[in-house]
Order: sequence, then structure tokens, then C-alpha cells
Amino acid sequence: MTDPANVTTARPGTDTASSMNAAVLSDVRSIEYRPVPTPRPGPGELLVRVSATGICGSDLAAWRGTHPYKSAPAVLGHEFSGRVEAVGGEVSGFAVGDQVCSAAFSHCGSCPACLRGAGHLCGRKLNLSHLGWTGSFAERLILRPNMTHRLPSSLPPVAGALVEPLSIGLHAMRRTGAGAGAGAGRSVVILGSGTIGLSCLISAKQLGYGRVACIDLGPEKAGPAVQLGADAYADARRVDPVQSCLVALGGPADVVVIAAGYPGVTDQALRAVRAGGDIVVVSYFEGPHPVDLNSLVGCEITVHGSALSTAEDFTTVIGWLAAGHIDPTPLVTHHFPLAHADAALRLMDTADIPTGKVMLHAATGSDDFDNARNGQRT
Repeated sequence: MTDPANVTTARPGTDTASSMNAAVLSDVRSIEYRPVPTPRPGPGELLVRVSATGICGSDLAAWRGTHPYKSAPAVLGHEFSGRVEAVGGEVSGFAVGDQVCSAAFSHCGSCPACLRGAGHLCGRKLNLSHLGWTGSFAERLILRPNMTHRLPSSLPPVAGALVEPLSIGLHAMRRTGAGAGAGAGRSVVILGSGTIGLSCLISAKQLGYGRVACIDLGPEKAGPAVQLGADAYADARRVDPVQSCLVALGGPADVVVIAAGYPGVTDQALRAVRAGGDIVVVSYFEGPHPVDLNSLVGCEITVHGSALSTAEDFTTVIGWLAAGHIDPTPLVTHHFPLAHADAALRLMDTADIPTGKVMLHAATGSDDFDNARNGQRT
């Protein structure tokens, strides 16, 4: 196995004269918090000091050894906020001290998808935490301008770290045409009330959808869902969740969002959606998943895949936060110092302990960490 100490040296621009701390995925189910070389920005790059970074389900998959392409040695993480610490040559629009967040990837800008404005579908995009590109489970990381977005300077770092998953939820809810106002009044069922499912809920309410019902396992998920605007929540361990949602909505939903890849989820979606309605699939699946195509055809259901998000999605979410239209902090249930990243992932891996978004803090002496920890839900 490659020495994890070299995880950042594979990238051009590494400053071998200094070091920083990072939570390095050194093997399956093993993260080591230790010094690694500090990167420096080359032409067209930014150096950002990380403030707060969320743990994504894809990070958990990489830790478990089941991610399709991210594996040890690597520094995981892509849901974060931080401050620009250095600006490389040929970069405009950013200055030292800017608070920023970013997409999980940098698109090439020249492929057919990029040229038609769909950089999120770029076939040549480069991803954080892959091929030696250090992710946000570190004190600093390198970004490119085409993936980076400025945040209001006064925005709490935890809220800034939630912009990326919120943008994915917004992109999913726009797939049915809601960006043009078509969301008005339409009812929604969201299958899966994790971070992405609840991000879809937040966006649905902002886009003018009607009643929204959420489904998940256990009563613990009900509180955040209702707090974030759900009109109903169904605990799949206690009731038939689809029937419960149909009663709460007064009939089948106009739109069903698949935000979790568990067995049988497409069958539930087809039971929940009205004839002529829409299903949006924002979750990934571990392998092939059966779909009743006869029901899709017979009821003229439109299925939309939803991948990642666009710069427009980031801009919209940041605008909502700046205007105070949304408060996404109920998404977060646990806070850890970056040094305890392995413990945080082990908590998420424990089936009998429910978690929402787990947030890591690079600077544990900051007011943001202290305030977040004092308000932590368990």
C-alpha cells in the first residue's frame, strides 16, 4: 500500500517546507489525525483554511471501503466553509479573507457538457479526495475558482458548510420544472430524511411546493423534519409509511423524491405518486435496483435523475441564507473536533444511534465550535 504520508505530495504545488494537520484515511475503517505537507496554490488556484466540514454519506462509504472510486490513502471531505488564505496567479474575483464554500469537483470547462452550461455533468471533472487532491478533512485545501463560491462574511461557518448539500437538494427539486414556478402547490413525498432528503424539503418549501410528507426509520427523524417545514412525518418502523403519507396529503403525491437507496424504495415511490406525476431520484444505489416499468408506463410517471448541483443552485442557496429565509442548522446533530474524525465516523456507523449531519471543526478554540457544541443535540 502507498504510504499515506504521501497523500498530498501527488499534487503539484505542495509546500514540503511546512505541514498542517489532516484526518487521513489510511486504511478501511481507519483514519489517522497527523501532520501532512501544506499545499500552496499554483496559478489558477486558491488556498483555503477550513473552518467547518460536514461528513457526507460518500465519506462514510469511503471509510467503510465501499466507495466506487475513493479509497485510502486519501483526505476525505467536500462539504465545508473556510477562509481564503492565499490567492495564486491568474485568479480574479477572490481575495485573502473571503469566506467561501465549494462544489465537490472542478469541471473542465471545455467538454460538450460544460459548453452547454452543465458543468455538473462534465465527464472530465476532477473530484476532491481523489487522485491525491486533499479534501476538507484538513486544516487547508486547494480549490479552483470555477468550483468556489463566496459566502457572506458574517455567515456562521456551520451554515456555510451546509451550502453544498443544500444545493444538491435544490437541484433535485428544480428537476421537475419548479425553477420556472411549476412547483406551486404541488404535494411531495420524500423517501429518506437524511441530509439530502431534508435539503429537498427546505428547497421544496422555498420553491412554493405545497404539503410535504417525509419518511424515514425511527421517531428521532421526526423532530428535524417538522422543524424544517414538513407537514407530516411517517416512521416506517411503526406504520405503513406510504399509506400514512397519502392520508396526510389527502391522496397520492404530485412529486416523490427518492433520497435513500434502500431495498423496495422504488416500489414505495410508485405507490406514493399520482398517475402522471414525477419521481426524482437523488440517491445513489450500491448496485442494480429493480423498477416496475409497467407501472411507470401505465401511469405515465416521469422519472428525473438528479446529479450534484450547479453554480446557479449555489447562488440561490447562498442568497436564501444571506436573506435569512432559511435556517438549516437543525440538519446538524453532532459536532466533533477534526482530530476526532475517526470517532465521528464510527458514531455514524453505529446503526442504533441516529445521527443527522455530523460536523467537524478544524479550529476547536473558535467561538463557532463552542457555540455549536453547546447547542448540540444528542
